Amino acid sequence: MDRNDKHQRLVEELVTVFQQNGFEVLAADNVSGFPSPNRLSNDGYGDQEPKSPDVYAFDPATMRYIIGEAKTGDDDLETEHSLTQYNVFLDQFDENTSRQARLYIILPSDKVAEFNTLITHYIHRDYWGSIVIVQSRDVRE
Repeated sequence: MDRNDKHQRLVEELVTVFQQNGFEVLAADNVSGFPSPNRLSNDGYGDQEPKSPDVYAFDPATMRYIIGEAKTGDDDLETEHSLTQYNVFLDQFDENTSRQARLYIILPSDKVAEFNTLITHYIHRDYWGSIVIVQSRDVRE
C-alpha cells in the first residue's frame, strides 16, 4: 500500500472513530459525503500559511471543536509542514466560548512511541493535554 492510500485509510478510520465518539463530523478530506475542511488561520507558525486538517468535527458533549490529522509515519511526523500543522491546529480557539480545539492524531500503532517523543521535543507542554493519539486498528507500517 502506498503512502497516499495509507493516509486516506487513516483519514477514513478517524472519521469512524469520531462518529463512534459522538462527534459531529463537519468536514473530511476526500471522504464521500463530507465537504473538504477549510483552511485554519496561522498566527505565525512555520511558513505562516493557513493549514487544512484532514477531519474537522464538533463534540456536543464538551462543546469543543475537534481537529483530526492522519500521519502515516512514512517521514511525515517531523517535517516542517507537520510541525507547523500541529502548532496551527493546537492554536485554534472557538470565538464564542474561547475553548481550545482538541487535536486527534491517528497513526499506525508502531509509530506512537516515535510521535510521543516528538511531542515532548517540539510541542509546548501547555498543549500536551489537548492532543489525543489514536492508534490505527486498520493500518500497519
